[in-house]
Amino acid sequence: MVKISVTLANRKYTMSVENEDEILIRNAAETINNRVKEFLLQFPGKDLQDILAMTLLNYAASLGKSDKNNSFINEELHSRLQNINQLLVEAV
Repeated sequence: MVKISVTLANRKYTMSVENEDEILIRNAAETINNRVKEFLLQFPGKDLQDILAMTLLNYAASLGKSDKNNSFINEELHSRLQNINQLLVEAV
């Protein structure tokens, strides 16, 4: 474990993470900060809590979409493997 500090929306957070996760966490913080900046430009006058909520919702939707795509890919892969298996059974 390693202690790191990351800044999200101008607030510093200290956390303990696994060594192998440090870069992932830092990259995620950078991505979040970039999205917050985009929303601040898009919606001037919104308070930071609203901006953070919109950022969270945006990423949750992206994650859900990604999970759905992965599920489809897994189903397609499973189907193809079943077909290959059937061809091998018939060949033997």
